Amino acid sequence: MKPPASYRHLIIASLLVASVLIAGTIGYMFIEQLSFVDALYTTVGMMSTVGNVIHPITPLGRIFTIFVIVFGVGSLLYTFGAGMEFMIEGHFSQAVRRHHMDNKIAALRNHAIICGFGRVGSQIAQDLAAARQTFVVLDENEQNIRACLEAGYLALQGDATSDDLLHKAGIQSAQCVLVATDNDAHNISITLSARHLNKQLHIVARANHNETEAKLKLAGADRVLSPYVIGGHRMANLAFQPIVTDFIDKITKADSIDLAVQEVGLSAHSSLVGKTMEEAQDMLPNGIVVVALKKANGMISGPGLQTCIEAGDTAILVGMPGPLAAFKVKHG
Repeated sequence: MKPPASYRHLIIASLLVASVLIAGTIGYMFIEQLSFVDALYTTVGMMSTVGNVIHPITPLGRIFTIFVIVFGVGSLLYTFGAGMEFMIEGHFSQAVRRHHMDNKIAALRNHAIICGFGRVGSQIAQDLAAARQTFVVLDENEQNIRACLEAGYLALQGDATSDDLLHKAGIQSAQCVLVATDNDAHNISITLSARHLNKQLHIVARANHNETEAKLKLAGADRVLSPYVIGGHRMANLAFQPIVTDFIDKITKADSIDLAVQEVGLSAHSSLVGKTMEEAQDMLPNGIVVVALKKANGMISGPGLQTCIEAGDTAILVGMPGPLAAFKVKHG
């Protein structure tokens, strides 16, 4: 990153003061035949306008002193101004940015909270950003927070197990929490805190060890995922079913422009409610297909033509992103 202008000004000011000190000391040593200490003492006295002189100076020394005073006082004043600029710009701008960030986070509704911005958390953030979903990142590491801000993400630095930080992240109005730190103990603690603060929250947690999965579910996680297990399944699928895996990747990719998958909770006013799957498919726009239907008693994959759609069901559809988004707005 390019350093701020105030920092560059401060460096220039320091170089100017050092240059005058060095030039003045060397000048007095040659012109007035002073020792190094006496020459430095005289230079500092002239720069500060105190006027400390070891002994009466020669006419040439007086002329040299004029330049030392002019450039010395000027460099000191410039240094003072650069120092004030650096302090004001650093603290004031940081306070303004923090206040602006807090206001943005306070205004969030139905957003996601990502706890941890390591390898897993950063990938989650990229996918949510690509899908244009609002989210806020919580992490203790200052470098990770800086990376979030550089990427344009909303972020808060602190311990995600803290109730105060979760409140600040808007957990009461959040849609889900994604617990993605590389520490299982932290993940369990964060899950407990999040579930305690919001009973309706959807929590997806990361498990780094097999024995942690059960503990995370007991702590209140709705879904528990292991990056290592998922990675193993994916490698096996790529080895034996590469085309199927590529198709699934294509429809689940957030920024896919050709084909996408969408889950839509059907509200009571949806025109599909009360219809059979056969009737509903005829009513859907061209290119949209219902591949599954989730009812209160579980998921129905490949529902039969006579399966009746009820209010509250969740339809899993595949189709073009544009028509899918319009369908969700109309029927969700």
